[in-house]
Amino acid sequence: MTIVVLGSSGQLASHLRQQLPAAHFWGRNTVDMTDPQRLYDALLSESPRAIINAAAYTAVDKAEQEPEAAWRLNVEAPAAAARAATAIGASLVHVSTDYVFDGRAGEAYREDAPVNPLNVYGASKLAGELAVRTLCARHWILRTSWVFSEFGANFVKTVLRLAAGTAPLRIVADQWGCPTYAGDLAEMIGAMASTTESPRLPYGTYHATGGPAVTWHAFAERIIEQADRQGMLPHTTNVKAISTEDYPTPAARPRRSVLAPSAALHDRLGARFDWQAGLDQMLAALHVQPRARSS
Repeated sequence: MTIVVLGSSGQLASHLRQQLPAAHFWGRNTVDMTDPQRLYDALLSESPRAIINAAAYTAVDKAEQEPEAAWRLNVEAPAAAARAATAIGASLVHVSTDYVFDGRAGEAYREDAPVNPLNVYGASKLAGELAVRTLCARHWILRTSWVFSEFGANFVKTVLRLAAGTAPLRIVADQWGCPTYAGDLAEMIGAMASTTESPRLPYGTYHATGGPAVTWHAFAERIIEQADRQGMLPHTTNVKAISTEDYPTPAARPRRSVLAPSAALHDRLGARFDWQAGLDQMLAALHVQPRARSS
């Protein structure tokens, strides 16, 4: 029996290819994940022993204008995967987000903390969680946050691109969270998926991220510092701290969506979430020369 990964080219899926080379990765060319019946039928036909949902609608601001598209990928697709997993006796790994919280608690969120998303993206991810819990008993829901990687588009790459210009960076300094290196997340999911016959981790909801918590501004400063140390930047770049009000966006963001890491992920799976080490690893993997960055 196989492992099916929903998603083929995103940040997490790209790292999962390294962890699970024998898995089947399904992208848009394999199955239309916006069609829940086709996805359900395809999974029943494949009959994998584990399903990993690494696909999602992640354009937070765009989701405000495209709620139906966000709902199809973030709710209907995981619901179809959950129904199929139950029908064939498979385990389901579903990746969710810190944006299911409103960021007003004043402390790190534990798994059982009250949820209250502020935007369409967060609401659709919460509905996806509820669908998975309701439709598939053998599930792991992994909430993570601020994912970055050498693959795909993310905040780190945006900072590096902007740092190649001449203008100072203006980065929000009153939103807190925990960056997560996709390689760390993939390594842990690989361990989970390889032990589904006798899982080391009880089924349930977990917070798959680590500390220390930082603001977007502090994260950007660290990116610039490390990139400069590796000779990736053509010149010194200033990072100016601004408020959320100084940078209005279509979707409201939680001010402090810090997740309390689930100890069981480390104790049972040896999970390691070190975003600072992950950032160094990502920057080293990019192999970007100063000349190419300034072009």
